[in-house]
Amino acid sequence: MGAITLHTGQVCCTASRWIVQKKIYDQFVSSCAEKLQKIQIGHELAANTQMGPVVSAKQRDRVLTYLNRGQQEGAKLVLGGGAEAVRGHERGFYVKPALLAGPSDNVAVREEIFGPVAYLLPFESQEEAIRLVNGTAYGLANSVWTKDLRRAASVAESMVAGNSWINAHNVFVHGVPYGGINLSGLGGGVLGPDTYFDYLRHQSIVRPL
Repeated sequence: MGAITLHTGQVCCTASRWIVQKKIYDQFVSSCAEKLQKIQIGHELAANTQMGPVVSAKQRDRVLTYLNRGQQEGAKLVLGGGAEAVRGHERGFYVKPALLAGPSDNVAVREEIFGPVAYLLPFESQEEAIRLVNGTAYGLANSVWTKDLRRAASVAESMVAGNSWINAHNVFVHGVPYGGINLSGLGGGVLGPDTYFDYLRHQSIVRPL
């Protein structure tokens, strides 16, 4: 849940696609939906707030548009989403968490929403899960969740991404390179030595002998 509610989903490595094993899918979805409905939405400085607003009206409308487009392309709205009014802060751009489920070629899977929306995809075999993970144009960050650490390492190595976490999400360690590939590959690395080299420019001075 924290992987889509952190900064209201406005994070480059937000876990926006949840690929869940079929035998636990129903229980997982039910539990997450129940907990997401209880998320306290409000002003970011309020003591009981668990999720604040998105950055602008434009971004709020973008998130709501993706919810509508996803359903038009065959996704099921598992958990409502939609705009939220916060008493005393009516001018804030608040959006409720949402869960979508449906086909893997849906627009809400293919494109980055940048909001508190997760798309649910069930899988049966490990190979199918990896295929679903790698069937995107992006490649910044993934996480693998399992008690089997040997399998977790194998799956993480098979995923096409710059960063893969095991039984955690959004873990940033200084000195460990952080960067993406594919459409997520622009901008260089951070946290590691690559960050320093991003600020340098090579120069050649040549004199014929």
